[in-house]
Amino acid sequence: MKKIRMPFLSAMTLGVAIAACSSVSAQPETILDGVYTEEQAELGQPIYEQRCSACHNADFYANSFNNRNSQPLAYLFEEILVNMPADMPSSLMDHEYEQVLAHILSLVGYPAGDQELNYANGTMFEIQIAPPPES
Repeated sequence: MKKIRMPFLSAMTLGVAIAACSSVSAQPETILDGVYTEEQAELGQPIYEQRCSACHNADFYANSFNNRNSQPLAYLFEEILVNMPADMPSSLMDHEYEQVLAHILSLVGYPAGDQELNYANGTMFEIQIAPPPES
C-alpha cells in the first residue's frame, strides 16, 4: 500500500510545485493591458463631466497613477467610491463608478480592451496600476 501512496503523493507534490511556480512567474495584469471597454468609458464620460471634471483633469489622474504604481486598481476604485464626488460621497451606483474609472483610464491614455472593469468579481484586485503610457 505504501508503494501506491508514494508515487501518488510524489505526483501530487510535483503538480502543486508546478502550479506554484507558474503562478509566481506569471506577470500580473496592469492597466496598460486594456482592462475596460470603450463602451464603458463612453458611458462614464457624461457622469465624469457632470460630477468630476470641475475638480479633476487628465493631469491630476496621470499624477495619481504615477503615485500609485504597482498598487491594485481596486484600491483606487475604493478610494473614489468612498470619497467622491466630494459633495456627495458614495452617491453613484457601483457600475457608474466603474464607468467613470473607465473614462478616466481612457482620458489619461490607457488602452481599452475586451472586458469591462468589474469590482464585484474581484478582478480589480489582480490589476496593477502602471504609469500612464507615453503620449
